[in-house]
Amino acid sequence: MGNIYVLALLSMTGLAVFFAAVLAFADKKLKVEDDPKVAVITDLLPGVNCGACGFLSCHDFAEHLVSDGIDPSLCRVVAEANRKTIYDIIGKEEKDTHPRIPLVLCAAECEQKEPEAKYVGIATCAAAELVFGGGMKCTYGCLGFGDCAVACSFDAFHMENGLPKVDTKKCTGCGKCVEACPRNIIEMQEKKNEKLFYVACSSKDDMMTTRKTCSVGCIACGVCVKLSSDGLFQVENNLAQADYSKQKDAASLLAIASKCPAKVIKEA
Repeated sequence: MGNIYVLALLSMTGLAVFFAAVLAFADKKLKVEDDPKVAVITDLLPGVNCGACGFLSCHDFAEHLVSDGIDPSLCRVVAEANRKTIYDIIGKEEKDTHPRIPLVLCAAECEQKEPEAKYVGIATCAAAELVFGGGMKCTYGCLGFGDCAVACSFDAFHMENGLPKVDTKKCTGCGKCVEACPRNIIEMQEKKNEKLFYVACSSKDDMMTTRKTCSVGCIACGVCVKLSSDGLFQVENNLAQADYSKQKDAASLLAIASKCPAKVIKEA
């Protein structure tokens, strides 16, 4: 009986050694050497692996830059000097890039969130949204538990009085905050000018309903539309929306924002 165990052990050991040798041989013969440019570009990239470019890691992005000739501007975190060098390495002409920043389309802080019921469940936005919207009357506004801040790997989000505040200097534009928000009230926008104006509201309720559920919600009064003859703003589905492509005159936008009765036109 003991001999059987010994033979079985020797057989398994022999098979293990055989397959290890086969794998080592295959690895040596089939190994694909990295283009030297990949290592150089990887060192130039920030190494934060934030995923904003759409690839798994900075190294993965570098490989696609070399093999597929994709645009280096997809990385918005890399230093400007390094970006120029990467363009030179892959032989492409440099493009102008603008930072992508998150806009929180809600202005309701704790005291403005009208409750329907008291929520005592798990303290996350995702959980609260599943349980009657966390007891909030407004079904569009920020739930205030900070899932976006938890999702941010760069400490760019902080919760203040039930509303996320964004530190654009720390933000990489990865968009993880957008994915984390169950109410889809965070959107990424390119900041092409020094100032960007947006409507900090997502409610599509009519004026009367909005007034009952939130004191700082857009009431679709159309004042911003009337004051912007060049189409800076428009109202659709009871909600004012900004046309970011037309935002060039900051003074005009500031004047329009000051006339908004709900004060929901904010500056980023």
